[in-house]
Amino acid sequence: MTSRRAGRRSYIAAAALLPLLAVSACGGSDDSGSDDGLGLVESGVLTVCTTMPAPPFEFEEDGEAKGLEIDLAQALADRLEVEPEYINSPFESIQSAAALDTGQCDIALAAMTVTEERESKMQFSDSIVYDNLALMAKEDAGYSSIDDLGDSKVGVQDATTSSEFAAEQGLTTVQFEASSLLQQSLQAGQIEAGIANISLVLAVMQADDSVELVESFDTDEHLAAAVQTGGSPVLDEFNALLAEMREDGSYDELVEEWFEDAADAAKVPAEEASRS
Repeated sequence: MTSRRAGRRSYIAAAALLPLLAVSACGGSDDSGSDDGLGLVESGVLTVCTTMPAPPFEFEEDGEAKGLEIDLAQALADRLEVEPEYINSPFESIQSAAALDTGQCDIALAAMTVTEERESKMQFSDSIVYDNLALMAKEDAGYSSIDDLGDSKVGVQDATTSSEFAAEQGLTTVQFEASSLLQQSLQAGQIEAGIANISLVLAVMQADDSVELVESFDTDEHLAAAVQTGGSPVLDEFNALLAEMREDGSYDELVEEWFEDAADAAKVPAEEASRS
């Protein structure tokens, strides 16, 4: 993939965390819609709403945005012959469709699971990967299943399917705005366990070998990109990109690069990916 350029707009709170990312709290420019009918927020730029860090999908390393969805965003920008620009947004503003409805970005790529509620607010792309939920804890915690948790404090990310799942199970939860904060709290012993998508659990295990995957849950979670309700030419191009990648084998290579040993479980076959 080619290198990502630094954004030109900034919002100080987020820019302090991710200097390379463009972060905007306002709508699009007067150039919207001038790119051959694509209707972009800014002419010549693919503006992507994302939430970092959420490895292996999107994170910052050595001043550069990286991850599976970052690679897809770059491939889409190349396809459209524009430059990508990333807005690091709170996940709530993305999953509620506020960021899309206010014209902050052309497409959201934020490790977002497709749910019925979200489908009522935005239009999703074809599925990118499966990413079911799992329970993680320190190895010495002594848990063998979710039934062992009792009144233990379980970390979840706010406004995600992990939060909904934990509530349905009657668990004592601690809500975090970002997955990185959940990880830090688990490692610091501030919570006893965490429920998150397997991709995040694997990332935590790679960073801290004292953390283990206790149990996974078949929650049939499809992750996808999203645009405003009604669709857009950008979404059509993204779906076409995914279809071509599945056909030429580059989709398999991409998932294997970022999911490693969990790649087979993460891949969505072409016949199960379509949302049309």
